[in-house]
Amino acid sequence: MRVEANGQAPAVLFERQDAVAVVTLNRPEFGNAVNGQLRDELNAAWQSVQSDPSIRVAVMTGAGERHFSTGADMKWQAELSRDETTVRETGGNVGTTIQWPDIPKGMWKPVILAVNGVCAGGGWHWMDQCDFAICSEQATFLEPHVSVGWVPVREMMGLAARSIPFGVVMRMALMGTSERMDAQRAYELGIVTEVAPQDRLMSRALEIAQIIAAQAPLAVQGIKEAMHRTYDMEWAHADAIAYADLLRNTIHRGPDSMEGPRAFAERRKPRWTGSWDPAPRARQD
Repeated sequence: MRVEANGQAPAVLFERQDAVAVVTLNRPEFGNAVNGQLRDELNAAWQSVQSDPSIRVAVMTGAGERHFSTGADMKWQAELSRDETTVRETGGNVGTTIQWPDIPKGMWKPVILAVNGVCAGGGWHWMDQCDFAICSEQATFLEPHVSVGWVPVREMMGLAARSIPFGVVMRMALMGTSERMDAQRAYELGIVTEVAPQDRLMSRALEIAQIIAAQAPLAVQGIKEAMHRTYDMEWAHADAIAYADLLRNTIHRGPDSMEGPRAFAERRKPRWTGSWDPAPRARQD
């Protein structure tokens, strides 16, 4: 394992495979739980994905074979709760000091989760924020907040927003660590889109990511932006259609929208530029 100059192993690994970034939570001995170091390094990784135009897709996973992420590091939280200054500054709500390393809003590059083991607590944040997830056969899912006296809000609201039956969400939230959902059940409910053998999980995730990365970059980002911005609107709502049409028409004026049909007609692979700047369209990040 690589060791940083300060003597610490990196809490997040960041790799490139062509146009795909692989972001790995790297605290397997602690269930890939989030502490201050992981939070800061993951935020930096997301910034790299967002700012590098040559990166078109990101895959997020966990190190090891036991855990994707168990959420917040409870030992770290316990230490914070003993810090009188921290308790005073947060009004006793120590959980607010985590400042969860969310996938940035307004980053329209697709993010795929490869869930390699236990997904619990704060791990649901990324399940909600990603574009879709696949998991290994040994992945399990649970919501432990109630068992440590915390109230899950964003985690369970995000799960319910994905049209998971309300009763399923409530059962997980109320039973805490006493019940786990297996990979097959997660697939049946649409929480993940595919279940892969453990030894094929990452290769399959990268295969999917490379397929997406080979598509027209601005069209991919336009699809994500349109879907995310209009998700909570009725599909036929005038505002949703108007925004989607504006986004589509702006991108369709770019060179890639002409290159695609030409490549199809000439029976060759398209040569995407991804360079069209939709400046006339006002963005709301």
